[in-house]
Amino acid sequence: MVWQILLWLGVVVVAGVILVVALPIHVRCRWQSDPAKHAIVLLRPFGGVFPAIRVYDSARKTHSKPKACAKHRHRDRRNRGLRLRRLPLNDVTDLLKRLIHAFEIESWHVDAEFGLGDPAETGQLYGKLTPLIYAGGSRFLVRPNFAEACLRGTALLQFRFTLFGLIWPFARFGWRMMRPDR
Repeated sequence: MVWQILLWLGVVVVAGVILVVALPIHVRCRWQSDPAKHAIVLLRPFGGVFPAIRVYDSARKTHSKPKACAKHRHRDRRNRGLRLRRLPLNDVTDLLKRLIHAFEIESWHVDAEFGLGDPAETGQLYGKLTPLIYAGGSRFLVRPNFAEACLRGTALLQFRFTLFGLIWPFARFGWRMMRPDR
């Protein structure tokens, strides 16, 4: 009887882990500056049917404890564990490309006003942003402010990813970093 209960409990735990890894996690990031600066990041696991979990909220006050004195932490860490190669740029860019493909953007909206204080620099930055402005259409509204240095507006980004989709890029990157040099 006890073994059957433990077996079913194990099956439920394994099924829960598979669901967490396989079902998409929906993420919503929101930033606004008017009337007050506020940023929030919400996660909705299990394909978005689970209630939102607040990961970050700038309105919350966080109290951090002072760190302990670090004078006794100095240890010789050479020759401990696996030796990793130096990070070659090709492997890092390959990891970033694979990670970008693991995320699926559902929606994004930006409505902002910016200024750098110098009209020439503001115009140059606005010129560099024009591909995003015209490619994004009405979802990306940016207005330059040539009179003052400012950043005002709102931004909303909603995307989803699966943990299973993130495992392969990191596993491949780790394998490339630990393999012996050719």
